[in-house]
Amino acid sequence: MTEYSVIWSPTSRLTYYHILEYLIENWTFRELEAFIDRTEEVINHICNNPMLYPYSNESDSYRCVLVKQVSLFYRIKVNTVELLVFWDNRQDPAKLIL
Repeated sequence: MTEYSVIWSPTSRLTYYHILEYLIENWTFRELEAFIDRTEEVINHICNNPMLYPYSNESDSYRCVLVKQVSLFYRIKVNTVELLVFWDNRQDPAKLIL
């Protein structure tokens, strides 16, 4: 089985850092560390099985709920997974543009 490589889009990197900043300001180090570990775990799962999470024809992307407050959207390209955005699920879904 082919392991896919990961590409972080500029938007995914920016939104990930925004979430980390929020966690640093509002939560404990333990929760920050748990979120980082969960993100790494999910990305490893996606690299091994990119079709593991639900696909949306409408957005042409996959969605993984990292924690109940945050989802990761990504696309599959030839042997590559492109991380698109880390989305705070409490936001208005109409604002999500992929």
